[in-house]
Amino acid sequence: MNDAKIIQTQLKRIGNKVYLKDGDWVSTPFHAVLNHLWRKKSSAFEGTQTELGKHYSEYYLYIGPFDHNIKSLSDDALLTFGDDSYEFKNRDSVKIDDEIIYYTAVVRKITEGNYDDLDIAA
Repeated sequence: MNDAKIIQTQLKRIGNKVYLKDGDWVSTPFHAVLNHLWRKKSSAFEGTQTELGKHYSEYYLYIGPFDHNIKSLSDDALLTFGDDSYEFKNRDSVKIDDEIIYYTAVVRKITEGNYDDLDIAA
């Protein structure tokens, strides 16, 4: 069994069921790992000042199988896990002897809010 298949088997054991979306296309479900990066000191992810206060984006490390090429997707492609969607900020492949073993990326959770219910005095 080659290295890529071994990693894919392990992702099925420890990963979550996710989908890729690119325009109208949606992938079949597959397993990948999402790991929150809030503890990474060298990440230098900074908050954004908004009218409602400071907002920190949620960044995650994605590790996915060799047979779901995230590098070939458009810049508008999304990763979906449960009810949450993530946009790709950086994508890369990991290779051994020119064979792709797995894909990795930094993804940012897309947060959507309904501010109509807030009672904010103007």
